[in-house]
Amino acid sequence: MAQKLDPSETVTFKELLIAKSCLHSFFKWVSKREGIPMPEFPEVAFELGWRNIVDIETQREIIEKVKRLTYDINPKIWFGVHCLATYVSIRPGELLSTRERYINLKLGGIVVPHPKEKRPKIVYLLPEDVEFIESQPRGLPDLYFFRHLPGRSGVAAGTKFGPRYLYKWWKKACENLGIENLDLYGGTRHSTVTALGQVCTPEEVKDATGHVSEAFERYFQGRQARALNVTKKIGKLGSNQHLINVSGRIEKGKVLKFKE
Repeated sequence: MAQKLDPSETVTFKELLIAKSCLHSFFKWVSKREGIPMPEFPEVAFELGWRNIVDIETQREIIEKVKRLTYDINPKIWFGVHCLATYVSIRPGELLSTRERYINLKLGGIVVPHPKEKRPKIVYLLPEDVEFIESQPRGLPDLYFFRHLPGRSGVAAGTKFGPRYLYKWWKKACENLGIENLDLYGGTRHSTVTALGQVCTPEEVKDATGHVSEAFERYFQGRQARALNVTKKIGKLGSNQHLINVSGRIEKGKVLKFKE
């Protein structure tokens, strides 16, 4: 009789890809060191799924709901969600790993020391967000900026937000507003980048997201000014900036699907 698997013990497709990547790196190292042929690895066929997105007005409504739900608990919960929607070059893991010493208010930005892009990355902040950070109690250099405050039951003060902590409050805000099937990443970064495509050039969006290729190396100089310029345009995405569905009709406040 086949044994029934516990759902908590099942392996996700992403975990399988990570395992394959680790094995490939290991055998590549062995092949180079011992001079033996590299074993052939099977191709893993897959199709990217669709991620739901929303228009900017709906996104702002959700973020405002997060603020009302959490500001008295810890204002950095709202600020974290706000940052993911505003600074599209920073990933959730990078944001939550921000330590106090990575925030340079004189520079007006957050330094990401070990980004996925494998090169130094600075996320330049809008003046109002610099002011918010200045208004918050600062800690020792190695403390995480996004940390729990005293008084929260079951969580030690000063500990880093967990990987799903912002997601939890995002989903709660969505439930309060009657919005379904919208995750944090799709509702913040992906929704913003999609909307920016209507008001920015591809080069500007690449500067804002931090994607780098040889074709865009010449845009590296002056990237700070252009990145901030794009960030400011996010605030100008008005009520008439709605996303367009596949049929070409403009719709307001609707969750759309966006391919990763």
